[in-house]
Amino acid sequence: MRGSDRSIDDSERTLTPQGRSKCKQIGKGLARLGVKLDWIVTSPLVRASATAKIIAESLGTEIPMDFCEALCPGEPPEKLLEFLKQQSQRKRILVVGHEPDLSILVGRLIGAGCDAGLTFKKGGCCLVLCDQLSLKTPGRLLWWMTPRVLRAIS
Repeated sequence: MRGSDRSIDDSERTLTPQGRSKCKQIGKGLARLGVKLDWIVTSPLVRASATAKIIAESLGTEIPMDFCEALCPGEPPEKLLEFLKQQSQRKRILVVGHEPDLSILVGRLIGAGCDAGLTFKKGGCCLVLCDQLSLKTPGRLLWWMTPRVLRAIS
């Protein structure tokens, strides 16, 4: 049960069995959508990295995965973009992080500012097409899906 052991630091909490099952379904939904990735970048927090691994397994290919401190809660989007630019040959990137930081990042990537109204539920995904990794040149939001929709697609 979520939050049942208050002695565990939130950054160390693991996915519940139900959470793992939902992640697998979301991964299958992404696979059915034909999502192909060059790279997975995840927060080092336990639940995020477990989610990233499950998604990678669901997509059925060897996808390079890296941990990024810039995805820890409260870090600014600019820090993540600098990290991503170090691997500029990788174009199709899955970023696994935390709210509200992901919503802020997506809002800024599409030129809508910090409050684009795209709040992510756990396991929610979107696809943003960017000509360049910059907060100055807006990308385009191609799709945004709730975890419920992704699980239904699976």
